[in-house]
Amino acid sequence: MGYEINYLAGEKMGCSSKITLADRIFYVKLFLEAPSKFYSGDQEGIIQKEISTTEFELWVNVLADEADVKEINQKLRLGKKY
Repeated sequence: MGYEINYLAGEKMGCSSKITLADRIFYVKLFLEAPSKFYSGDQEGIIQKEISTTEFELWVNVLADEADVKEINQKLRLGKKY
């Protein structure tokens, strides 16, 4: 399955990046001195709720091809840090 990471769309929502996996939308907010936060979004790209790191990793592993998981994690770390 394909994925798309959009840093600008994420920053518009106050996050580091927006990631679209299959038909799911997630937002990632990176911090310099705190753990990252993960949010699920609806089809219009509106943040719905905060989710745990474990839940986010589960969705990435379920929705992304195995070869893409490492690449996704690397690209997510490139977003703006708060």
